[in-house]
This record gives sequence, structure tokens and C-alpha cells, in this order.
Amino acid sequence: IILGIVLATPLLLGILLRVNTSHLFFSLMAGELLSRYFTDDAELVMRLAVRNPRITEYADLVVLVLPVLITALLLKKSLKKGKIFLHFIPLILTGVVFAAFALPMLPSDIQQQITSQHYGAQFMNSIEVIIGGVIFVQLVGLWLMNRVHSDKHGKHHK
Repeated sequence: IILGIVLATPLLLGILLRVNTSHLFFSLMAGELLSRYFTDDAELVMRLAVRNPRITEYADLVVLVLPVLITALLLKKSLKKGKIFLHFIPLILTGVVFAAFALPMLPSDIQQQITSQHYGAQFMNSIEVIIGGVIFVQLVGLWLMNRVHSDKHGKHHK
């Protein structure tokens, strides 16, 4: 159930708020980088704000998720309704990368629950391959969908 919720988060944000997948994916990458470098600071702030040590275990996850949520809220309805279906598969792939980043950030008891399930264990054991493969597919899609076409056969002016 936890794996399904994590996988579905970008898909739901993208469809319900009509946000471009590229924006969500970039925000996810930014969140991952921020979590690498600012988790200790976020944990300190959370420790000062919230006296529950269990909650501070989620500091890195909060840093990962915040850019995605802020992007989704600020850029809601930036995608036309007719184009949502074109973003369905890339949103699923973004969800896979999100899960690959988020699951290792969860407390060990929750990770253990996930890996005790067959699909959860397979997913956790394949994170590096999943991240590399999905990022490659996203880049190829970006390159193919956003190419600038030159107008070589246009009007010739004298």
C-alpha cells in the first residue's frame, strides 16, 4: 500500500492539478539534490519546531517532496486538458523515480514492511537500474518532443 501511494503521488498531482510532467520531474530532481545537501539543516529546524523525534526522521523526505508540491501548486492548470493523456506515461515514470528516491528515506521499520512484500523487495533491490532507465527515457522524450525544426523550405526572399 505504501509503495502504491508513493508511486501514484506524481501521477495524481499531474492529472488533478494539470501540471506539465517536465516541471514535476525537474522539481523532483531538485528535491533530491536539496535532500542530499540540506537534510541536516531541515532536521535541525524540525527538531526545534516539533519535539517529536519520530517526525524528524522524515526531514529528508520533506526536503524531497517540498519542491514537487510547490511546483504543482504554483503551476496548476499550466497543462491543457487535451494534453493530459500525453503526459500519463511520463507521469507514471516520474512516480517510479519518486518512489526510488523516497522509499530509502523512510524509517527502517517502514522500509522493512515494504521489502517484506514481493514487489516491494524487487523494487528496492532494483532502484539504481530503475532510476537510470527512467531518467534515460525521460531525457529521450525531452529531446524528441522539444526539438526545434528549422524552416529550410520556406519562402525565399530576394
